[in-house]
Amino acid sequence: MSTVNVKPSRSASDSVGYALYGNDKDKRTEHVQTGTDRAAAMSCSVESPWAFVARAEALARAHGRKNELYSYTQNFSPDEFGKNDRGHVQRVNELGVKLAERMHSADHLVVTHADSAGGHLHNHIYVINHDNLTGKSLQRNTSWKNGLRQANDELMQDEGCQVLPSPEQAKPDWSQRREDFASGGFERILGDKVAASLRDKRSVDRAGFTEVLDEHGVALAETQRDGWTYKMRRADNGKLGRKKATGLTPEFTAEGAQQIFEFHENNRQKEQSNEHSRRDEERAAGDRAELDGVESVGAYERRRHRSGQQADEGRERTEVVSAIRDRGNRQGGAEGPAVDLAAVRQQVVADRERREQTERDREHAQSVRAESRREAAAERLAELDRRSANESSSYGLGD
Repeated sequence: MSTVNVKPSRSASDSVGYALYGNDKDKRTEHVQTGTDRAAAMSCSVESPWAFVARAEALARAHGRKNELYSYTQNFSPDEFGKNDRGHVQRVNELGVKLAERMHSADHLVVTHADSAGGHLHNHIYVINHDNLTGKSLQRNTSWKNGLRQANDELMQDEGCQVLPSPEQAKPDWSQRREDFASGGFERILGDKVAASLRDKRSVDRAGFTEVLDEHGVALAETQRDGWTYKMRRADNGKLGRKKATGLTPEFTAEGAQQIFEFHENNRQKEQSNEHSRRDEERAAGDRAELDGVESVGAYERRRHRSGQQADEGRERTEVVSAIRDRGNRQGGAEGPAVDLAAVRQQVVADRERREQTERDREHAQSVRAESRREAAAERLAELDRRSANESSSYGLGD
């Protein structure tokens, strides 16, 4: 299931640069320096993205066209395609290529993103404004009502994907709305900063979002009449400029931003839950190891005690017999008082029973302590299972 929208672009370089590197200045610099990009998957009908840009610019100059390409966004539901599944990412990219080829006989570039603020997979589909069969500019599928929605729904049905039951025109996100503003102009720079702030995972509520905006030199204000308004110092005259959120994109309004806040908050809670679960598992593993160690030590102590007990009994029997013999020898073999062997045996048995009872008491105390530790570990493991069972996922909007 996917929605689709389209905007003409007068700058192929700006559009493709955004898809590959984003709009954050530091991240763009990092990507360029490290030779990386933000694409989760990419397909191009010519040798490279920059060869694609060069061809778009050359054809526009040669034919005197203002629009160098058409920029399509194709957004997929996370209920059907997960951004963390590599197979799903590749499948979404393939669907973007098939839509481009179904719509036009023109060169195309399809960039799949998995890093949107809303956490869903989506394609940026760029098609050069030049029909390779007719040599003319693109005429079909250049608006949502002019065949675009039908072409996308037919593709979804043919490919076994879900189709929206009551299709609605997708609201343009910032990746498309920015095409309406001049490159390097106040509105585009402001919008890029707001979009970067919304993607920041610290933006879990308005307070956090405001702090991130401040780092980008942007202020957020709200009035009853205009709703959210963004302010930033203009680069051309140094004055404070402002723009209503509704004049940029629905994503930047209070309602649109709230969906993204909830997405970040859900992710934060899941990360915390995962961290707590990891710690609980470590504690439970430690408890199990401790219990195993206690039981092993107890077994060893019992074996050692039994060995000592047997040695003591042997010594006692030897001492009793020796005492009897010594007494007989001192009397020179004459009859003396009779030795009560039964009493001696009773004394030995009583001593042995006393030692055994002491050992049983000690083992019982160890058993009670071990059982207490087992119950505590079981409670922690049960809590871990409950947390895992209660985890839920959600998603918001993004670009």
